[in-house]
Amino acid sequence: MMAQQQGLNIHANNIANVNTVGFKTLRPSFAECLYVQYRETEPQWETGHGQYLMKTDLMWQEGQFTASDQPLDFALPNDGFFMVQDRNGATHLTRDGSFAISFNPELEVWQLVSGTGEFVLDYEGNPIAVPFEVIEDEEGNVTVTTTVDYFALEGQIGVFTVPNNWGLEQTGDNRFVVTARSGEPLPAPEYDKVRMALERSTVDLAEEMVKIIETQRAYQLSSKIIQTSDEFIRIANNLRS
Repeated sequence: MMAQQQGLNIHANNIANVNTVGFKTLRPSFAECLYVQYRETEPQWETGHGQYLMKTDLMWQEGQFTASDQPLDFALPNDGFFMVQDRNGATHLTRDGSFAISFNPELEVWQLVSGTGEFVLDYEGNPIAVPFEVIEDEEGNVTVTTTVDYFALEGQIGVFTVPNNWGLEQTGDNRFVVTARSGEPLPAPEYDKVRMALERSTVDLAEEMVKIIETQRAYQLSSKIIQTSDEFIRIANNLRS
């Protein structure tokens, strides 16, 4: 029952994130528990002890793209990641390319940030200073405008890969943390970026609803078995008395 409850939580979390940009579906994997042999003379008389949640897999298939009217939205048509840095200097990987611009009063520059305010990093691992269009008149005077140079900005945004996506550890805010199993991230300047588009969640709502129903039924049946076992014990105790 505990394992089924954990599975139910995972499927419910998938459904809750059906509209989360760049979200990857989670798949619970179960394994059977230890089997006990009650009689050495009867090796075929074995009793199992249910199941447990062995691991949770991330399904890395690419989600569908949806067009956006936001010029700071980006999607990755590959297996790459954007890299972001929080205020404490910790870096994370993400597929969420819904970016924004924020002014840094300490450096007096405009910087590219994620939806949660983290710095978006370039291929060198540095925060990106937003470039603005420059106009030069006939006399050679240069004026920096307030219009963002989106073409130059797109080239600055870093895309990274890891040797083993399945080794990444998922954290909150749609982020992934590098582990020893995933390997260190490597810059991939050859990877394309699609501007004014976002990657949708890979959650299949119909499939997740079916999984919810299956898990609920398994939970109910498991509880019925426990009730039946308790009833047998009660009957046996009454017979003894």
